[in-house]
Amino acid sequence: MKKFLAAVIILMSLSNLGCAEPARNISTSVDEFCWKYFATLDRNENIFYSPYGINAALSILANGASGDTRQEILQALAADNVENLNDSHKNFSEFVTQSYKNFAEANLLLIDKKFIGRGLDKNFRRVVSDFYKSDVREANFSGDIDGEKQKISRWVSEKTKNFIPNYKSIATAKTVTDLLNVVYFKGAWAIPFNKTYTDKAPFKNRDGSTAEIDMMRDVFECEISYHEDDKFKGIELPYGANAAMYLILPVNDDALDVADAWNSQKFSYRADFLDGLKNSPKFKGEVVVRLPKFELDIENNLVESFKAIGLEKSFSNAAEFFNIVKNTSLKIGNVQHRAKIKVDEQGTEASAVTEIVMVEATATPNFKPPRRVYFIAERPFLFVIRDIQSGVILFAGVVNKF
Repeated sequence: MKKFLAAVIILMSLSNLGCAEPARNISTSVDEFCWKYFATLDRNENIFYSPYGINAALSILANGASGDTRQEILQALAADNVENLNDSHKNFSEFVTQSYKNFAEANLLLIDKKFIGRGLDKNFRRVVSDFYKSDVREANFSGDIDGEKQKISRWVSEKTKNFIPNYKSIATAKTVTDLLNVVYFKGAWAIPFNKTYTDKAPFKNRDGSTAEIDMMRDVFECEISYHEDDKFKGIELPYGANAAMYLILPVNDDALDVADAWNSQKFSYRADFLDGLKNSPKFKGEVVVRLPKFELDIENNLVESFKAIGLEKSFSNAAEFFNIVKNTSLKIGNVQHRAKIKVDEQGTEASAVTEIVMVEATATPNFKPPRRVYFIAERPFLFVIRDIQSGVILFAGVVNKF
């Protein structure tokens, strides 16, 4: 009779793996990175991205860096060292891919054929293969860039089960290495929304205008978690025992600035609010939920965002990416992230692609009427897709307008 919405990817039961520390590390790293990156975005526009996917790609890259360049990447990822990052990602990814048939993660490292002779650093190859299960392939960027971009598009389409069928790579003829990460999830809501309740309703956009949209509606009786303080209110819509979507609105029913309001809070507050929502008992009463059916397909260039969170040297000719290709000084040339999500009465499908192009650096109870609360997402709302046990944020976004 009901159905949950959102979008996601899932997680990991640390106790089963005996790896509580690595999981805690990745949760902290992804959580902090999620909101650092969020702060760099245009919060008047729709937002959707995979902090886990971007974190994984940067973690791989950290292994190819040294000196100050490695340190600035580790600082951006809120990590102490690459060894912890590698262990955390390996344990997390292995648990998810083995336990959930509808989750997939894939990594691909391409190296231009002109540089194959110099040799990919053996330790770097071992790390990306053993810890990140990355394919390592030769490419012909310098001789057939159009052909290589078509191959990349086909690879992304395959790994996202054709959810992103037309990915446009940012590789160029000057690309030395190209690193790609894909995450994909498809899941049905633990309690689906009743399709017969879906109808047209107005959504108030961030700029105050309105749009007629398909609005899902339902009443959840003692079935979902609800959490509220003096700033925000949120609900947890589970996909199952391990993953859920968290939807967040300002307590002020007239507020349209959820993204700015959330961004203004301290990291500790945001983590505590999400934990409070996760740990809240099922609401003793009815939660009336209205949630739009929505699709987002958002592509962002991440160069300026990365620089804003401290990755300056990584883009300069002073970059120290000496542990990727032997006898070759590299720097980040370009970074792109594309994330897509579809939410309806049946469930959620979500995927994201992160691409980092490297180029040569030139020098880089008694019966009472049930309590009733309302979560009416007929105005801008924020959502994250988060592993229930570890707290890792796999996707995050804001719907500001239609």
